[in-house]
Amino acid sequence: MMIINGMKGLGDNIYQRAFIKQLPRGVWLETPWPELYKDIPDINLILPVTRLRTQMKNICRQPKGTWQRRPRGTVVQVGYGREGIFPGMMRSFARTPGEMDLPDFGPSPVDGRYVVIRPATVRSEWRADTRNPLPEYIAQAATEMRRRGYKVVSVADLVEGREWALDPLPVADLQFHRGELPVDQLLALVQGAAAVIGGIGWLLPAAIAAKVQALIICGGQGGYNAPELITSKAMDVSRIEFVVPDNFCRCTQKEHNCDKRISNYAERLTAWASRLPAVVG
Repeated sequence: MMIINGMKGLGDNIYQRAFIKQLPRGVWLETPWPELYKDIPDINLILPVTRLRTQMKNICRQPKGTWQRRPRGTVVQVGYGREGIFPGMMRSFARTPGEMDLPDFGPSPVDGRYVVIRPATVRSEWRADTRNPLPEYIAQAATEMRRRGYKVVSVADLVEGREWALDPLPVADLQFHRGELPVDQLLALVQGAAAVIGGIGWLLPAAIAAKVQALIICGGQGGYNAPELITSKAMDVSRIEFVVPDNFCRCTQKEHNCDKRISNYAERLTAWASRLPAVVG
């Protein structure tokens, strides 16, 4: 009997899903995001112990009977470090991943041609200030996409004193900034998008798995978050455009004065946006 102590982050669960699919049926999985595995047969879900805010929020949304009592058996602890996400998970699972994908989450909660924007935020429970890009780059991208006729949808889960967005906030036609969208609707939103734009975080693996165009703007902390560490040759990253600072800081600190300036950002943004289908009408 295999018991998987899965990771807690939404993005990490999207990555580890590629490995879970490769396991024999009947696996036991500890995860706060059971929606990500709903199309995989014979998975037994174990309630995780966590105080992380959005994870607890999603756990409380689950219907009665979701969780099974933890059995005894061989335990696999999923994790990774400076070697990169997939190499670390390959070590944990002792196997290669399958294709990165997602269940079909159905119709998007938003209609029309739209892009999803993820503003730069800071969480008190898990500081990762250094990996954020300069927030004005995200705001500039939102303005450019709106100018091109796309509807802009901005998503976050902000709570005063616990998670807050950095100014300037991107312009948006629709804001879901209070975690209004459950994870299945959030990922349906990504699956239906023309493109997504943001920094390092769950948006990147979601875009890869949903096969959606993405502009990912890097900040600092490259020792953990350099493009070659958070992607792999095993992933289809043909739709992903990384924009990296001129003097990309390779530190591993959560709080550090990384130089996040990108001198040719406007040109890179325009070139990327021009490759997207034009909005007609």
